[in-house]
Amino acid sequence: MLHIFLEQLFQFAAKTIPEEQILAAKQTYQIETGTLYEDDKSYNSRMALFLEWYLCNNCAPKSSKTVLEVLLENKSEECNSEKLTFYKSISESIQSLFFIQKVNDDSVKAINLFTDKIYLAQEKDSRLIFRKNDIFEGRIINFQKYFHFTGNFCFHPKKTHKYIKSEIKIITKFLSQQKKDLTRTEKILLKAKTKLKRYELNIEKLNEKLNNNSENKIAKLKQKLKLLVDKKGTHISLIQELANKVSFIKNDKIKNEGNKQINALINSLAYKNLKWERSRQIDISDIYKI
Repeated sequence: MLHIFLEQLFQFAAKTIPEEQILAAKQTYQIETGTLYEDDKSYNSRMALFLEWYLCNNCAPKSSKTVLEVLLENKSEECNSEKLTFYKSISESIQSLFFIQKVNDDSVKAINLFTDKIYLAQEKDSRLIFRKNDIFEGRIINFQKYFHFTGNFCFHPKKTHKYIKSEIKIITKFLSQQKKDLTRTEKILLKAKTKLKRYELNIEKLNEKLNNNSENKIAKLKQKLKLLVDKKGTHISLIQELANKVSFIKNDKIKNEGNKQINALINSLAYKNLKWERSRQIDISDIYKI
């Protein structure tokens, strides 16, 4: 069922999106992953990986949303509810490098090597497709209450695994530092918001005193009030700066830059894998530069 929906999605996109847009995206994608030819052994799976990337990772022209997100916003009325549910699920799918921890009869336990998150993915042909300790490019989707791979993969030879893990470590180190900065900034922001509430409470109390005090005390109270209001204004500015920093780390650093680095590595490895597929007489160490 999933594979049928996926094929229908590709057909729907091909009918809806101008051909020149898809071709331009394909040229950009193949700069990073290598130019495909129809006689390549992995032609079909790599074309499917391109279409998944184009719809789910690539931003639509003049938009920060993916092509699929924009497609669903503009053309959702053309899909029945079952298809729409699937299309929304795949728009939230995860493309990554995965490590197979365990192969069962109808499922596999896979680890996302960038997040260490473990997935139990349903796959009736699991023992035909996967081997324990495989590392591969794939896309996982939460569909009908279970995780599934879309069925389009790029498996990397065992000899390259140590090199791949070292490249992944560079990215996870960057993401880990960003997450630490985010946690630290969020704590500072929380304290700043707590302090702002104290300022607001003290200002409220002073305003009550102003209404219930003699004139000779009012001048001093007004002076204190002005000082607190000024501090409150400065603190609101600080909170806004901290909120902007939190948003910057979340969106620009972790989401955008993090995904950019992940996609660049995935695509670079796919290109190396394609070279290896075509040139088995060349030692794999020379292709992957291990």
